[in-house]
Amino acid sequence: MGRYSSCTYFETLYDAVSSSFPAVNRPEACTILRETILAPSDYEVEFNNAVYNQEQIRELVARELINACIDQTPEQTFNDILEGAAQIMKHMNDGYISTEDYNERCQYLEHISRDEFRLFAALAFLHAAQKNDDKLYDELILNIIRLREINDLIINYTRDEVEIEVGRDEFEQAKPIYRMLKSLQSLGYDYNFSPRERSGLGIDHENDADLGGAFNYEHWLKRLMLLQLRKEIAMDNIDEAIAAEEGEAVANVEDISDRIAQLRGMVDRRHFDKNRFRQLEEAEQTDSAEDEDAN
Repeated sequence: MGRYSSCTYFETLYDAVSSSFPAVNRPEACTILRETILAPSDYEVEFNNAVYNQEQIRELVARELINACIDQTPEQTFNDILEGAAQIMKHMNDGYISTEDYNERCQYLEHISRDEFRLFAALAFLHAAQKNDDKLYDELILNIIRLREINDLIINYTRDEVEIEVGRDEFEQAKPIYRMLKSLQSLGYDYNFSPRERSGLGIDHENDADLGGAFNYEHWLKRLMLLQLRKEIAMDNIDEAIAAEEGEAVANVEDISDRIAQLRGMVDRRHFDKNRFRQLEEAEQTDSAEDEDAN
């Protein structure tokens, strides 16, 4: 499973199904996704007096995943990603990493990692739907590679620390990376890092096995779905255990409260009897005197 075995962004797949079928509720969207991935090839969904087969649903989900990654146009989206990376490279290496700088880095990495997962899942759904569109496949792979490379740049050339000073050597190392990112912006959407740049920076993803022709994308989707189901079942068991413990705790609290109420009632009924106290005290003194005489 590699990069995606933790299912961190799996919810984006449920979101894509919900967007594809707006009238269905969330549990139904989850069911559609599970059955689209795991059911036999004759699986169908009826919606708004239309029937969708498995391949059609997979293509719909793929399109929604791709659209979720695009802000205005693909060209503008790529430009914004490069600008974000350039600014983080600058802010994280300008002498001091502030809390604001660090939060910017974390949010950016979260954003591009989520989009990378979406695009890879879209690629998988299109392959599983047996979509014949080499141009679309190539564009998806290019953008997945771009996101992986930029992710590596941020991880490798900025510190995962906050409220610290950064040395001059790190500033000098970051300058050419910043310039490369700005240069890519000026070149436009069709360009990426050169092979020499990728190799020199240690960010080369051109030959990633999961982007090659031999990779089984449908098998990947099934494994990912099963991992997610296992995770959801485990979470349900934890929720049930917590609910049981909370119920037991409430019962215990109620038992304790009842006992306290009973004791309070007993105390309220026990008025202090001064004459009875004196009798008991005199009797105790008499018994002590008799014990001394006997000795």
